[in-house]
Amino acid sequence: MPTDGPSPSEATALPPAPTQVGRPSRTIAGRVPDDDWQVADPMPMGPATRRALQGIIRALCPRPPAPWSDDIEQKIEQGVRVFLRYMPPVMGWGFGPMLILLDLSPLWRLRGLQLLHTWDREAAAEHMQLLSTSRLKPIRLMIMAARAAVLSHYYDQDEVHEAMDYAPLPFLQERADLRRKLLDGDQAQPEDLIGPYAEVL
Repeated sequence: MPTDGPSPSEATALPPAPTQVGRPSRTIAGRVPDDDWQVADPMPMGPATRRALQGIIRALCPRPPAPWSDDIEQKIEQGVRVFLRYMPPVMGWGFGPMLILLDLSPLWRLRGLQLLHTWDREAAAEHMQLLSTSRLKPIRLMIMAARAAVLSHYYDQDEVHEAMDYAPLPFLQERADLRRKLLDGDQAQPEDLIGPYAEVL
């Protein structure tokens, strides 16, 4: 059952978070506005937590023929770690222990003596599905949190958009234009759907 997870020596460094600095433009060239906005650095994670996250990413993402590659896995990992920077600190830092607990789940579920990140994708996916139907609500909530973090970034990859024949460029342009308006001093409106955080955008 556990076979092909990466060893610690095989863990690769993440590419740097994308950053754009410059004057505002009227087009979307990629996903990052060029108006001095910067992406947060990825949340620091130790080797064990990173291995756990990588294993959970492989377990939760769709199987072929859905798009998949090592590059997609790395981009999802970076996306999740950057996303954690924008969460309340307690939730962001609590995500790491949750990943470790899920990586240890084969032991406390009595399904083996190896950690989840060492399992092949099919077996790991089946295991996570079983956890999602647990009678214990805290376990189901952990799976829900992991799925939300991982799959939101999977379905935001360009390769996945291409396979789905989906191009969210109008939405990206709309949000970039809204950001530009706020930077110019305009007030956010309820229809802008940015919640109570307009003053910090």
